Amino acid sequence: MNFRILVAALLFGAASNLASAFTADEIIARNLAARGGLEQLKSLTSLRRTGRVIIPDANMDISVLRIVQRGGSVRDEFTLQGLTQVNAYDGVQAWKIDPFQGRKDPEKMSADEAKPLIIEGDLDSPLVDYRAKGSTVEYLGLEDVDGTPAYKLRLHLKSGDEVLYYVDPDTDMIIRDIQKQLVRGAEQETETDYGEYEKVGGIYFPMTEQSGPKNADASRKQQIVFDKAAANEAPPANFFSFPAGK
Repeated sequence: MNFRILVAALLFGAASNLASAFTADEIIARNLAARGGLEQLKSLTSLRRTGRVIIPDANMDISVLRIVQRGGSVRDEFTLQGLTQVNAYDGVQAWKIDPFQGRKDPEKMSADEAKPLIIEGDLDSPLVDYRAKGSTVEYLGLEDVDGTPAYKLRLHLKSGDEVLYYVDPDTDMIIRDIQKQLVRGAEQETETDYGEYEKVGGIYFPMTEQSGPKNADASRKQQIVFDKAAANEAPPANFFSFPAGK
């Protein structure tokens, strides 16, 4: 056997033995501790991040604002050449404004459209207190993520959809998730890689997100790079709600 192959096999075998020593709940607990701990996490009321969007083969200066507030509210704003696209959820109703498609008035989203926003609006992470949220989790062993053997967790959401989480055994941070959702009767899978974790309000959050269809080449994925972040800033009143009178 080639020496390099032998070493790789031994390392993966050692990682496999390590992985077998943990349960899903223990992996979630390790991730939570690595991020900053439950007490510190629960003290956060909101997270605000700003940055830019990088689209493959597109020379565009797109800015992004994302604010998540405890209670399930979230609002994303994408601005290009004076036009701003809004995707928001107030914990009950999701809505959008899409001027890039010629729609300058707010429109309510369907239940299927709202699914990614509902996950995004969980300030803690859907894995934290998952039982109280009506979800279940199972540990599926190790799986390679771009050369890193990662713990693989499957979260079954109350909605019937699922999210696969990949946790780096060295840092205990989530490095990838795959959201599987039924949209108008068809299953959609979106893969997102996370990196450049920074501490905000005592908790580590990813400052880069690279998303695209499952198994898409990294060079073809859309990337969000956050360069500023702040915790516990109160957004304006009704910031997440569907505009009154619309």
